[in-house]
Amino acid sequence: MFIKTRSRRTNIITAYVMAVVILFVGRQLASHKLTPGSEPVENALIFISDSDSIDAGRGSNSVYRIGLDGRGLKRIVGSIPHGDGYLRTTAIGCERASQQLVIASHRRDLNGFHHSLLDGSGLHFDKPDGGAPLSATRQIAIAPGGTGILLSRQFEEFEEPRFGLVGGDLFIRHYNIIKPPTATLSYYSPVWSPSGKYIAYIIERQDSDRTKTYQLAIAWSSGANESIVYETPLRISDVAWSPMDKWFALEMNRQIYRLRPYRDELTKLTDHLGGATSPRWSPDGEMISYVSLSTFPGNQQLMVMNADGSEKRRVANIHGSLVNGCWV
Repeated sequence: MFIKTRSRRTNIITAYVMAVVILFVGRQLASHKLTPGSEPVENALIFISDSDSIDAGRGSNSVYRIGLDGRGLKRIVGSIPHGDGYLRTTAIGCERASQQLVIASHRRDLNGFHHSLLDGSGLHFDKPDGGAPLSATRQIAIAPGGTGILLSRQFEEFEEPRFGLVGGDLFIRHYNIIKPPTATLSYYSPVWSPSGKYIAYIIERQDSDRTKTYQLAIAWSSGANESIVYETPLRISDVAWSPMDKWFALEMNRQIYRLRPYRDELTKLTDHLGGATSPRWSPDGEMISYVSLSTFPGNQQLMVMNADGSEKRRVANIHGSLVNGCWV
């Protein structure tokens, strides 16, 4: 009798596990996540631009790839149709090992984000199955493991725009509010630590006298145990976490800085006329890419430099808007 009962329990557990596995694999197949890329992408910069005349006419933009030598410029995700028009991408996130690319848009009527491989294949729309909505997304980041997603999105219940952090998983598709905004606090520019165990983000604090302060915070991936590692009255607009785990690259007051928290090591890396934006680390942590204004009207430059700010060089001169995405 005991043996039959134990056997029945074993069969039930086995059937349950098989059902979960089948559901999990089926979801991946349905959303093209197991579709191999036709050309693995590495040693390239991926960015957003509306340089194409088609995009300019549509009011949209596209995702491009270019080699570090300035060659091989290729549009990998063209303007994405939505309703009667096209989306304008606000941010992208990349994961080199799994070759994942996630694409965000600030549209309020778009509850989700687009997802493909780094070569542009398998493009599809990812919509949450439950939890917090993902509309009006400002920024997006994908975890080193290739499944965790972190977004900064606008919350509509405030008189002035306020952003909070929402996190979830590509497979489960259930999203939770990690850092809700308040009337005086916004959270944006989320990034993952190299291990995927921690996250970093910027806190914009609106003081009572209408002045603002900006903080760089580190927390567990759940948002718990928040620690403020840097604070300044200068506007911090973007942050990138070094693969070496020790440094951050900040876009602060429209120039690029390198910060080592807890040691008060802050170094200004750029001094470009017109500013420098959207820093991104190379996979080995030795270099940083960023965007600066060109001397040609209407053009912007995609630049790279050593991590200490030396040996700056131009990779591309792009006519139109330019947002640095990721370095793979």
